[in-house]
Amino acid sequence: MTTITNPKSNNLIPGSGHNYTREISAIFGLALPLFVTQLGVSAIGFIDTMMAGHYGNSALAGVAVGSSICFPFIIALSGVMMAVTPITAQLRGAKKTVEIAPMVRNALGLGLIFSALLFFLMGQMDPLLRMMELGDEVTGVVRGYLWGISFGFPAAACYFVLKSVVEGLGNTRPQMVISIISVGFNYFANDTLIHGRYGFPELGGTGCGVASGLTFWFFLIMILGYMHLNKACKRLAIFSSLSLPSVRGIMEILKLGIPIGGTLFMECSIFACITLFVGVLGPVVVGGHQITLNYSGLIFAVPLSIGMAITIRAGHAIGRNEPEAARFSCIMGCAIALGLSIFTLSFTRFFPEVIAAIYTGDPEITKVAVSLLKICALYQVSDAILTTSQAALRGYKDANMTFLMTFTAYWVITLPLGYVLSMTDLLGPPLGARGFWISLFIGLTISGTLLSLRLNRVSRRKIETCRGISSRQLLADARVPAANQLHKGSYANS
Repeated sequence: MTTITNPKSNNLIPGSGHNYTREISAIFGLALPLFVTQLGVSAIGFIDTMMAGHYGNSALAGVAVGSSICFPFIIALSGVMMAVTPITAQLRGAKKTVEIAPMVRNALGLGLIFSALLFFLMGQMDPLLRMMELGDEVTGVVRGYLWGISFGFPAAACYFVLKSVVEGLGNTRPQMVISIISVGFNYFANDTLIHGRYGFPELGGTGCGVASGLTFWFFLIMILGYMHLNKACKRLAIFSSLSLPSVRGIMEILKLGIPIGGTLFMECSIFACITLFVGVLGPVVVGGHQITLNYSGLIFAVPLSIGMAITIRAGHAIGRNEPEAARFSCIMGCAIALGLSIFTLSFTRFFPEVIAAIYTGDPEITKVAVSLLKICALYQVSDAILTTSQAALRGYKDANMTFLMTFTAYWVITLPLGYVLSMTDLLGPPLGARGFWISLFIGLTISGTLLSLRLNRVSRRKIETCRGISSRQLLADARVPAANQLHKGSYANS
């Protein structure tokens, strides 16, 4: 039996002479700038938390609650717009770049609609804040934070779209440069607005929200400047037409973007819900929880950046009709993330006091943070598997099953179990915030296992499908010369 393979795939099938070094180099070449980018974005949250913590406990608690309310929606918005990356990658791999510009214009229109809805939603949070009973001082900080950051939503939506286009083209360095510059901008804005420097009013924790909103606009200005100067982006002619978004184009983006955004929303909102539950335990516990959550976000940049690199590599390979190369990229990327997660686990486990000291000098908050960081270390391996599997599946435009698996793991298992462990004595003495972090470890492990199995199935099925098509095409090509020869023979005999 003859086995038909794609000659362009360079035999990139595990166990059959593939080039490990070249693939690792390609993944790191994409992932390192993305890592710096994600580190820069996470550093903005770190700056907010650190500067609010040093300003006062009420400011820290207000910023923690405010960010827990709004950032799941911002992450969901970025997830919907993240559909632009695999679509762009596959169009580029298939050499159909002329189709990118109208798709991007549709995505920009969709992003502005979502940002307007999100702006309205953030203004309707008073009933939730009254139910939480945070106290007048903390509630005032939350309101101010939400008000300040809301003005940056339109810029954030447009930035997410344009960033995804550039990433889909295979260029991840511009975001790295933008994020590094933006960290300095955010620090300056926070320092100015929190403490009231250079003639500005002293806004306290509210200043963190205003600074974050301004930083979103700074992000957008920077990416627009890059796309105006870059030749590859200029050739796309994205802004050459101002045509209204098409319903069909928007639906194509939503078909992939809604499951991605929904998955990210569930992941982030689970942390937000936990923060809201922890809020009733007092500012000290909230502060320790927020430190752990923020540090976890910084570490999360490692598997996230590798996962985004996998999305690009897999998308390009699938666009070129090379499913073996796509699967190999996914396997190598997941293996790299797994190895690095073991290192971050060890660092977190052995140096929790050092990590907590970066955020606060309060001994009570430090004690809470150290106990939570030790648990946080445990799930970093599971988180790496989960994140890279999700990203790899996005490269295959497979998102619906990811959404269902994540929903089950987090909302059917993690949150109920966390509430029982933390707030009740059904399974023993209430563990407080520690119970929620234990349930997160269990939820991430379940979700990561399910998604890795899904990735294995989807990638294998893609190879089998493409081989079946190649076999049929080869047989069809073989029949044409045979038919021609038969026709010539019949003509000669006549």
